[in-house]
Amino acid sequence: MIISALPPGFRTWAGAVLMILFSFLSLYHIRTLNRREPGNLIWTYLLWVSYFLAGFAVSRSAGHILKQILILSEHRELWDSIQAFSGTVNTFMLILVAATTLFFERVWQVYQGILNDRQALQSAHTELLLLNENLEKRVQDRTEALAQSEKQIAQADKLASIGQFSSGIAHEINNPLGIILGYTQLLQRDEKPGSEKYEDLKTIEKHVKNCKSIVEDLLSFARSSRPVQNAVCIHECMDDVLTFIRHRSKSENIEIIKEYDRSIPKMILDEKKIKQVIINLMMNAIHAICGKGSIRIRTVYESRENRVLIRLKDTGYGIEKKNLTKIFDPFFTTKPTGEGTGLGLAVSYGIIKNHGGEILAESEMGKGTEFTIILPLTGKNAVIGECHE
Repeated sequence: MIISALPPGFRTWAGAVLMILFSFLSLYHIRTLNRREPGNLIWTYLLWVSYFLAGFAVSRSAGHILKQILILSEHRELWDSIQAFSGTVNTFMLILVAATTLFFERVWQVYQGILNDRQALQSAHTELLLLNENLEKRVQDRTEALAQSEKQIAQADKLASIGQFSSGIAHEINNPLGIILGYTQLLQRDEKPGSEKYEDLKTIEKHVKNCKSIVEDLLSFARSSRPVQNAVCIHECMDDVLTFIRHRSKSENIEIIKEYDRSIPKMILDEKKIKQVIINLMMNAIHAICGKGSIRIRTVYESRENRVLIRLKDTGYGIEKKNLTKIFDPFFTTKPTGEGTGLGLAVSYGIIKNHGGEILAESEMGKGTEFTIILPLTGKNAVIGECHE
């Protein structure tokens, strides 16, 4: 109502000025956005469209203003002659807007194709990186497995050569020791207990028995008999060993903690040899604690890996890092002279290997040592039933 009440000439002038004003304001804002993101295709398109629309606004507004001036100054015939030119300029500006839109529509399709290709390349690059990482990990795992196999072969060769050598020595020494022990015990019968000669004979007997014990260890180490396969509940073996240890060792001040996984099934094992391994580990743990402490025995059934783990952890003084790689070597011991032959862990290593398993050790000085026995439930040690405990 208010706008229609204004004179026609004023409306024409006001409309022309507002058209120019708004078109240049739009152009200003688009230029600002384009400067912020010069690579943005949308801002570039809108910038060109704003240029042409601003040109259209100037051309059309100038035409209307010129028309009013010429009509008011009574030069209408002049306007009639240039009206066609003004309309042509306006049409040309609109054609430029349409052409720019069509051009950028095609550019946008190409841009989208390039963007899709770029995303595909990035995805392929990411997949290649993952494959490369997996390949490196697999190569590293294979390298470590190969190194472990080479180490195990070297250990087996060492055990075999030393075993043959030990067997010969043990057989040569065992017979004389038996004779010495027998005559010593015969001589003791003729002496009164408590006499000087009787005590000397007891000393000889003691040391001969120690020598025979060493020889028995050598023979046990040298024998490479196959495991006697029986259906065994591993927890029953361990309980028998613990009963034996409690009665025959100085372990009164040592707390033995049992954590059994009752889901472990029966296994095909050499019961006597497995007991020998656990006895060796237990005796080493008791010696390492040397007083008050604890031994934790834990079993774990890993059904997914199809294996059983036996973990034995003590609170002893631990094993030095430099010695940790030598503890399974024959005759290696950190015990004082006369207290150990260094064959217990070597024999245990051989027994577990004959069962197709592994025995590992971790230790930290001052905090104790943990041995882990890994027995696979395949082949030699296959599951044959459940343990009813």
